[in-house]
Amino acid sequence: MRVALVALALVAAVGAVQHAFAPGPVGHVSESHSDVRMSAEFQPGSLYDNRRLIKVSEHVRARYMSLDAILVLRQAGVRFMDITDAQDLHDLSVSGYESTLPLELSQGDAVNKTLALLSTDLYGLVLEPFTAFHNRYYDSENGRKSSKWLQEQIEEMVAMAKANVTVSSVEHRFKQPSVVARIHGESDEIVVVSAHQDSVNMWLPWFGRASGADDDGSGTVTILEALRVLLDSSFAPRRTVELHWYAGEEGGLLGSQAIAKQYKDEGRKVVANLHFDMTGFWKRTEPEVIGLVADRTDPETRDLVKKLARAYTRLETREFECGYGCSDHASWNQAGFRSAMAFESDQLEANTHIHSPEDTVATLDFNHMLEFSKLAVAFAYEVGNAKTS
Repeated sequence: MRVALVALALVAAVGAVQHAFAPGPVGHVSESHSDVRMSAEFQPGSLYDNRRLIKVSEHVRARYMSLDAILVLRQAGVRFMDITDAQDLHDLSVSGYESTLPLELSQGDAVNKTLALLSTDLYGLVLEPFTAFHNRYYDSENGRKSSKWLQEQIEEMVAMAKANVTVSSVEHRFKQPSVVARIHGESDEIVVVSAHQDSVNMWLPWFGRASGADDDGSGTVTILEALRVLLDSSFAPRRTVELHWYAGEEGGLLGSQAIAKQYKDEGRKVVANLHFDMTGFWKRTEPEVIGLVADRTDPETRDLVKKLARAYTRLETREFECGYGCSDHASWNQAGFRSAMAFESDQLEANTHIHSPEDTVATLDFNHMLEFSKLAVAFAYEVGNAKTS
């Protein structure tokens, strides 16, 4: 079956090449198609100068693979984790932090006051320029520049609020840094709300057009809007609350693995992670729901997210399986910390536009995304203000 998938992927790649060179909006890309591969912005960095250790399942031994072999995996739809720089993260003999989640919701008044401040306005204001980058490939100048641009938007938001929040970039072995906004709490326990910022074209990752509006521009602005209203509400949690925008998710959860490994190695007390990867698309022929990943997540955190959705959103939750290496929640789960992931529907493959030039802002439902911002705000309040250990 794997051989057949690979063969189909390679045949399809030939037909996709011309489509992948579709130009992006004016402003970030002015090169002709023939110049794209020559521009420094579209050249991959040094991450793949040596083979990478790739894992496709808990039940299959990791293998060192070249960039070409990794591209074949991607084009065949095989999800994976690149564990080259985080091998001890996969040592299951070392557990993470044993945290306590709230058994009952207690922050209703504060949450509802903050939810009343939510708006869809920020989504378009940020996504239009964010998706105007030709792509946000993690080991390229485009990936680095888009991350720096995003960090500037976060820093400006924090500066206007004059809040007790620090914003920092986390450098990696590849060009794109992750971004962390830290809302300082009274205790050393940490609550993590996250999304990923990179985007790739399925067939030509580093120079194909990948606007990445849904994957994962939607998650990026979902938690950015949550941060905005938390700041406007002078949110002062007991536990420290961090918002993370990961680099390199599309390369095998690179950024989130690096950060989860760092936190685990340093003995940081991560209470739980709630990850948002794609929040903007749903089939109008299907019920509008919040998809909740059932595999490789923490059951108690999932149960809490269900309570939050019932109490603070207009949508019900439906569980579905996402598979190995599905998104960045898996890095925290692998590190032994609690994690959960909210998704735009209960159908993983519903949005057929992703990883292509067609993943545009026009395909998104901002009102649908607003329910996920509500969930992020509620998670920050209810877990961030729960009794500390």
